[in-house]
Amino acid sequence: MMRNSKTAVRLMAPKGRPHIECPKCRTRVVRPSLLVPEEAAAFADASRRATLEGARYAHEKLALDLRAAKALPFHITRTKSICQRCKSRPSGANSVSATCHSAKL
Repeated sequence: MMRNSKTAVRLMAPKGRPHIECPKCRTRVVRPSLLVPEEAAAFADASRRATLEGARYAHEKLALDLRAAKALPFHITRTKSICQRCKSRPSGANSVSATCHSAKL
């Protein structure tokens, strides 16, 4: 478990798939860990353009099931390294905002 201020991110790996549980929306979000930097950047760009585009990318290119593919883009920051809810700068690649308590990937 990773701690950030008064909130925690629980990292889990059911069936070998790493997940992060968002304290804000209480959703388990698949955390694609085997992405090469170019693929991660392409996914982040697609998610930042449109959430639906990010979900489609995650489903088709990252081979996530539809439910996981829909949840993932909501936890990608819209502006690199800035929380879209509270405008804070989350620390680390996988963290929870100390202000709004939402998970950021």
